Amino acid sequence: MTQYENCKVCESNIKVVNEKYNLGQCDSCKLIFCLTIFSQDEFVKVYDELYNKVNANYKYHSIVEYNMLLENKTIKVGFHRAKLLKKYVLNKKCQSVLEIGSGVGLIGSYIRQHDASVNYTGIEIDKEAFEKSQTLGLNTINNDFKAMDTIEETFDVIMLWEVLEHLQDLKSFLDLAHKKLNKGGKIILSVPNYNKIYNTPNREKDAIFQDLPPIHLNFFTKESIINVFELNHFKDCKASVKKFPYISLKKTNFYIEFIKALLNKYNGSTIHFVGSKSNN
Repeated sequence: MTQYENCKVCESNIKVVNEKYNLGQCDSCKLIFCLTIFSQDEFVKVYDELYNKVNANYKYHSIVEYNMLLENKTIKVGFHRAKLLKKYVLNKKCQSVLEIGSGVGLIGSYIRQHDASVNYTGIEIDKEAFEKSQTLGLNTINNDFKAMDTIEETFDVIMLWEVLEHLQDLKSFLDLAHKKLNKGGKIILSVPNYNKIYNTPNREKDAIFQDLPPIHLNFFTKESIINVFELNHFKDCKASVKKFPYISLKKTNFYIEFIKALLNKYNGSTIHFVGSKSNN
């Protein structure tokens, strides 16, 4: 397999920070990413297994969420996503939105349920998830993010929910996202927080506490995600980390982590990010 010799975003020097999973970190923008370069066929196979096989890791998204949508139940997207969607998409100003990694159509259906006037487009690499979104009547495309370049429209908002960490050609995505946003357009997203490793001081060497390559390829901190977007013509970039752990009342560790969060000594699991298109 071939691999990156310099930073995939800014071409600066890199150093290996995780030998087991072949992760490097950029000396400049601080992005941590998998140095191995995988093929498109490998990605298609990986996502088919994640979503569609028996006992698949992402079975909840492909089956439970889809059944919820078919049964017209109240659509739940999570507190932080709902807050971002309300502010930037469901604000009576946004007219068009593009979602990368649209899955079976959870967010698209949520937007349609709250404001059907918003023009929604989704792009989904997994064929079965795409086909399910089609049965819901959503405007979706079965392809990877590079299909953005074939779409004639531009958008007020581009969004990705737990997707940016999966994109191998991150630089191409950043360029296309900037190109396909309208003047003053926003990008909103969430990614896992790499720094949650520090919640486990006795962790094994090279443990990363999220999906391994080739599932996750980019590993973000609050600092690095701002750097990556600012280096690629985005402005007013803001990132926040989910403060408290997910509620799990039966687990002792939840209470320990909750107390640490109160003392600002807990590294939350998720980063939420907003950036604006720069006209430069």
